[in-house]
Amino acid sequence: MQRSTLLPLFLVMLLSTWAISGFCQANYAFELSEIDQARLSSPVESRARLAAIPVNALSSEQREYYQYLDAYFLTFDGDLDAVIARYNVLLEVTQSADIRIRTLGSMINLLGAKKQWQEGFHRVEELLALLQENPESNYRPGAFVSLALLYRQINQPETALHFSERVLSMPDADAHNRCLAASVKISASTQLTLDSVSLSEFTDAETLCNDAKLDYELINIEVWKVNWLKQQNRFQEALNVLQLTLSQAEKFRQDSQLIEIYNQFATVHVALKQYDEAQRYAEMALAFGNIDSFIGAKISMYGVLRQLAEVKKDFEQAYYYLNEKLALEKAMFETKLANEMAIQKAWFEVDAKQSQIELLDKQNDLLKTESQLTTEQLENSLLALSLVSLLLATLLFWSFRSRKVQEKLRYFAHTDGLTKIANRGFFTESVESLLSQAQKQNNALSLILLDLDHFKNINDSFGHQVGDWALIQVAKTISDVVSESAIVGRLGGEEFGIALIVQDSSVGMRIAEECRHAIENIDTSQSGYNFKLTVSAGVGCSSHAGYKLDNLYAAADLALYQSKHYGRNRVYEYSASMSS
Repeated sequence: MQRSTLLPLFLVMLLSTWAISGFCQANYAFELSEIDQARLSSPVESRARLAAIPVNALSSEQREYYQYLDAYFLTFDGDLDAVIARYNVLLEVTQSADIRIRTLGSMINLLGAKKQWQEGFHRVEELLALLQENPESNYRPGAFVSLALLYRQINQPETALHFSERVLSMPDADAHNRCLAASVKISASTQLTLDSVSLSEFTDAETLCNDAKLDYELINIEVWKVNWLKQQNRFQEALNVLQLTLSQAEKFRQDSQLIEIYNQFATVHVALKQYDEAQRYAEMALAFGNIDSFIGAKISMYGVLRQLAEVKKDFEQAYYYLNEKLALEKAMFETKLANEMAIQKAWFEVDAKQSQIELLDKQNDLLKTESQLTTEQLENSLLALSLVSLLLATLLFWSFRSRKVQEKLRYFAHTDGLTKIANRGFFTESVESLLSQAQKQNNALSLILLDLDHFKNINDSFGHQVGDWALIQVAKTISDVVSESAIVGRLGGEEFGIALIVQDSSVGMRIAEECRHAIENIDTSQSGYNFKLTVSAGVGCSSHAGYKLDNLYAAADLALYQSKHYGRNRVYEYSASMSS
């Protein structure tokens, strides 16, 4: 009797425990969601609520959600390396596509802030692939905002504008992401050309950020609006906007914003010939203890002070400010150049790795094809041996088929599968043969290397199908421009090569320029999108580099680097001065 009573009691207790556990986990899921929604408006309170949740009581999925939020709040402590390390740990364990998308989105902006460009660009590739695999994710708008912010930071306003407009076109984007996207759109548009921005765009952005209660972004938009008004010579209106914006900025006490606002006040007062006020605001900006961290603002202030000194006819002081301004501009240029070189190098390394992966894939495809064709040959040979008694016509048929198989093998071995021009291996063999021929005949040989500009942006913005279409069109355009005696090949990724015997090096430059011009005029609307295709080219000639392929290739590659370095969409020829 006693045992029969205890057993049901035990089951009731066990079921109650499960029910309580399930109820608690449901409550924690709701709590985590609430913390997530309030993390921007009330970060301190939300962080305290998160810390109060017992991690051991969470399900595995909730624990990953907790880890993401915990790493996010750690950002406010300023130790970005620790946050990046937390995100890396989370990416190693999580299987949730949404958590991965959010983590990568947060991470790429931190890597950008730390100038860890190579890892940042690898994470961009990973995020774009993940977004393509999960088109229904609710976190796509936030991810695209993160991409827009990164591309704005690395001075690629066209791509930043593309991602920001993509967010603004999404009906499911929340107020926070719409505000950030509008802010990036305004800044990217003004960076490209102030003439392309209308006053209504500023008004729309202000409305979005007011709705999202993101006052920090609202202040940034007002500063860009002041720049726009200044360009329109509407200085009194610019002054009115600044006065309203200053009262908002003083609540937050963000040095970067206050310095920029004082900077704007000084330049507007100079334009209005209110020199005492201009002097006061310039000195207020320069009085910040960390003004040296904001070189652009300091340069602007020295420019204002130089103008004011000239008005007072204090030319010695004006000369001092001019020298200080020039020294800062030089330092800023050198820093900017070093930063751009680091970004470009990181992109090259990421692209090189991607090209290597693609090349390995192509080699694997070729090996599979060769294996299939070899098997087919063997089967054909065995069948022919077993049917020796058949008519001569049958034997001739199999001989013909075998010859076709050999031709097919040679075609696959020599041809790039996508563009149908020579692949790297066959191109290299052909150039070596052509070099030997040119040397024997005492002729010159030009090697032209062409690399599509910002090709990665085309893949990122429009997809790899459009990227493949672009590569095919470029290969066709180059083939149409050069003579039949020239060798044209795809050397990997978006790089192409042309080799031809010439009378002198100027012929190679002319051919390269014709290719550049023809590619620039490709009608991309046939792909379903409108975008610009341009190419940078480097020309090396045996008359300067000799008849050794390695030397000739290095010369053309160095000239190509010069084309990339000095603005792209241009042609450079190798000269001895480049090596020095």
